[in-house]
Amino acid sequence: MFSLWIFTFCLSWTPVHGGLHLIGSSQPIVAAPGDDVILPCRVEPEWDAVGKTVEWSRPDLRPTGPQKRVEYVFVYRFRKTDRDMMMDTYIQRTSLSQDGLRRGDVSLTIRNVSLQDQGRFRCFIPRLGIEAELLLVVDPNFVSTTTTETVSHRNLITLTPQEETSRNGWVRFHLCLIVFSFFIICLGPVSLCVIRKWQQIQKVSQISSENYLFSQ
Repeated sequence: MFSLWIFTFCLSWTPVHGGLHLIGSSQPIVAAPGDDVILPCRVEPEWDAVGKTVEWSRPDLRPTGPQKRVEYVFVYRFRKTDRDMMMDTYIQRTSLSQDGLRRGDVSLTIRNVSLQDQGRFRCFIPRLGIEAELLLVVDPNFVSTTTTETVSHRNLITLTPQEETSRNGWVRFHLCLIVFSFFIICLGPVSLCVIRKWQQIQKVSQISSENYLFSQ
């Protein structure tokens, strides 16, 4: 009886993300240097992505650093931006829409694009195991002829002043720690030599005093 119940449960149960797809743009996104662009990407059917991990990366770029870790254009994790995983050049220029996430809209906004931003972008949602790729073309001769949604009208997920202040505080703390360690390493041997020299002088002085008293 128990085995029959398990069999029935397995037949009726399906994964939460069954049938969901990540839809991007089949056409290149074209912009001029200095433009703000939105790379469209959404989950269909509609799916609440709030609190789920969303990763935007550039597959054309090879991992850098000794650990060959992938650096991301944007990472949304635990309901906030995970700037530690992001490339520095994108930390202040990328964002998602908080309102859009509730509908499965994970479109990425990039402000002030440059020629270095041109290339493929990949959106990946680990929870669903689905991804989509888009192509961004930055053309100096491109003139926009359509009206698009501006960044100022979107409820964006980006670095807050508190997060930025905290980031700067950590940077200053690490710099101070490095400088302090440098002085300790450099001054340690010098201080040790001074102490030993002083001990030698004290010992010689003590011996001289004892000889003087003995001669008396």
